[in-house]
Amino acid sequence: MYITYTFVLTLGLILTLPYYLIRFRKYMPTIPDRLGLLKLPQLSSSIWVHAVSVGEVKATEGLVEQLRRQFPGKPVVVSTSTPAGQELARKRSDIIDHTLYFPIDLPFCVSRTLRRVDPQMVIIAETEIWPNFLRACRDRRVPVVMINGRISDRSYSRYLLVRRWLTRVFADYTVIGMQSEMDRERIQAIGADPRKVTVFGNLKYDLPASARPLDSSFAASLRKLQPLWIAASTLPGEEEMVLDAFAALRSARPDLKLMIAPRHADRFDSVEEVIKRRGFAYNRRSRLPRNSSAPVLLLDTIGELAAAFEYATVVFMGGSLVAKGGHNVLEPARFKKPIVFGPHMENFRDMASLFLKGTAAIQIQSASELSPTIEKILSNSQLATELGRNAQAIVEQNTGATDRVLRFLQPAEARR
Repeated sequence: MYITYTFVLTLGLILTLPYYLIRFRKYMPTIPDRLGLLKLPQLSSSIWVHAVSVGEVKATEGLVEQLRRQFPGKPVVVSTSTPAGQELARKRSDIIDHTLYFPIDLPFCVSRTLRRVDPQMVIIAETEIWPNFLRACRDRRVPVVMINGRISDRSYSRYLLVRRWLTRVFADYTVIGMQSEMDRERIQAIGADPRKVTVFGNLKYDLPASARPLDSSFAASLRKLQPLWIAASTLPGEEEMVLDAFAALRSARPDLKLMIAPRHADRFDSVEEVIKRRGFAYNRRSRLPRNSSAPVLLLDTIGELAAAFEYATVVFMGGSLVAKGGHNVLEPARFKKPIVFGPHMENFRDMASLFLKGTAAIQIQSASELSPTIEKILSNSQLATELGRNAQAIVEQNTGATDRVLRFLQPAEARR
């Protein structure tokens, strides 16, 4: 089965590589790392943390800080799969010694990378299943620990089709740490050994409120843009829905302002065109004048959204009115903000359930409900306060996953 997997992966890469090089040119500089052609010095007994993208890098920052203390003198390496995640990891040179892109799961790419990094332990955030990488680590007697694992509804049905093979693949993990009991049950159902599976919880609950302050002039601008509705991490199709709802709200609330923060940087220009077509006066954050009364602000910078939530009156979390699985609601929750999201929160199923049961968010089923729901919150300060207070309480009640992971890592290392 490994031979078949490797053949199919190789063929798929050959057939799709030209398309991706044209469509996603930003990934071109990542190719040497992915092939195992690293610029890193030869390392020895490193502690390797793999964090796919920005969210995982943020979620593992506290863990990485503790790892430096738990394994003094060991090089700490963080790999990512996306350029945005890599950029963020490189900014944490105070706690991260080296960064790289995770190798393509082909034997020669994996072996080159493992020889250069020489990990003493590998910690993988989220459910990353790379059969050749895991087998190579097993052969080198390198313990591999999964943390923050989850199995989405879509992935679960697919994994069941190859359960027999996954049983062998999961055997190469030392510890499989999942976010919830449902995730534990699912990964066991698709082949994981129950003796290796545990529930650590979700490391993202342990993240502090953004430590990166906003530029003072931007913060001053946001204080003036009140009341402020932030539509966060929007995806294609959602900006139109948000702007239509905003137009309806503005007829009765001409003082209301809207900040749209697209999920992906490569969409900033296209979202600007959507705003233009809707006829709104607007500013881009990167070109924000000192004094502006434009009702719409396009956040076209990276890394400022988390801190900007402090100035929100209400937050809509994108990726949830289109079938993309939703986004993390914890950042606005830490600032006690009332949160609204759509029906598609499959990627954050347990989190969404906690927030709804705890009266800490409102879920809508369609775009037609967006305007009346935002109006309901804006016109009811008691409801807004209750939602925000409950949201912050849920965050506080679910912390501790990082400490639980750290307690497992020392025993895992001892097995080497």
